[in-house]
Amino acid sequence: MVWVQDGDSLIIKKNGRNVRVRLQGIDAPEKGQPFANKAKYAVINMAKNRSVRVVEKERDRYNRVVAKVFLPDGRDLSYVMVESGLAWRHVRYGKDSRLRTLEKAARKNRVGLWSDDKPTPPWVWKRQSRKKNGKQCRSGGDR
Repeated sequence: MVWVQDGDSLIIKKNGRNVRVRLQGIDAPEKGQPFANKAKYAVINMAKNRSVRVVEKERDRYNRVVAKVFLPDGRDLSYVMVESGLAWRHVRYGKDSRLRTLEKAARKNRVGLWSDDKPTPPWVWKRQSRKKNGKQCRSGGDR
């Protein structure tokens, strides 16, 4: 792993090249949102400068690799982030029932971002920011 952009986006070195990777099925808080820094630093602490296993699932519209990323101890990074309350299961892209179960438990136990009464999902926050700044927004979240 070379760089952590935020709680759900990484840059990984593969065959001597940097590859942009988006964690499959989750959306972490955006810069400026509560828990954004905690999410980013959690990924840094778990994965930066470590060898991770990347299982590519698809490419998104920004040509990022959308992937499952497995930590050196075998844990799925997306699962860890949702379980820790540092990311949402992405409603549109997070069809994994395990993510749904982990998010439900984190909400119930008020872990991480769920300690706030009404945390704003990143896809809603981005849409609101675009409207406020007069930019056109896409519906259904960003990937």
